[in-house]
Amino acid sequence: VVDAIAMGVDVPQALDRMYQRTPIQEVNFFNIVLNIQQKAGGNLSEALGNLSTVLRSRKLLREKIKALSSEAKASAMIIGSLPIIVMLLVYLTTPAYIMTLFTTDLGHLILLIAGVLMGMGIYIMRSMINFAI
Repeated sequence: VVDAIAMGVDVPQALDRMYQRTPIQEVNFFNIVLNIQQKAGGNLSEALGNLSTVLRSRKLLREKIKALSSEAKASAMIIGSLPIIVMLLVYLTTPAYIMTLFTTDLGHLILLIAGVLMGMGIYIMRSMINFAI
């Protein structure tokens, strides 16, 4: 930005180029604040201080959301693995109950339906947990 301004490029254009090179939201906020400051005037240090406060609070919120969603992800993994664990335990205690699922056509249908429902549940849980900030 400094080199571009030294070469005669306007400040808004130099800031726009910086945002095009690094297209992240924080750079865009910085760009907007400096453009408004240049046009309207005022206390630059106060505007940059407010921007830093906003950016810090956004980072804190992002970390809090990450912590809360990781708890939900762990719960989803536990809930998702329970049917398989129960099936394994039933097989270890009384294999005849589980072998019916693998040896009959009705058992295959039940396994297929259970797999589809588990897949749908995993998809729904994942879409509820993963969201953009």
